[in-house]
Amino acid sequence: MKKSKVIHNTLFLLIFVTLFSFTACSDGIDGQLKTIAENANKFCPKKLDDYTRLDSCSALPDKHYRYYHTITGLEVTDTTLVKNELKQQIIRVIKSTPEMSFFRENDVVLEYRYNSDQGKYLFTIVATPEEYK
Repeated sequence: MKKSKVIHNTLFLLIFVTLFSFTACSDGIDGQLKTIAENANKFCPKKLDDYTRLDSCSALPDKHYRYYHTITGLEVTDTTLVKNELKQQIIRVIKSTPEMSFFRENDVVLEYRYNSDQGKYLFTIVATPEEYK
């Protein structure tokens, strides 16, 4: 996967979900994350670039938020390499993007799960507050 595609994919995903789905909720952080996921899922599946589709999002207990992706049109043979490259980009975007401030300020653990277009699990990237603060 080209580095520019990885950067574009990660940035678009983070901004897309934040801009189109952030709503106020009085149910605490987990309740707000649930509302964000419900709103984001109205736009899913969403093709992010030539190789990546956002299938859905979910709010998990204890301030965890998960993105479900499918990598399409590309066979990932070295999952470790792709995972490491994506994680660096994801952390950088979380740290620097104003739209991600809700997640930063509330110490949300962000998870990015990737499957192949055949439905095979490839890898999960986890970004913790300790990594992005």
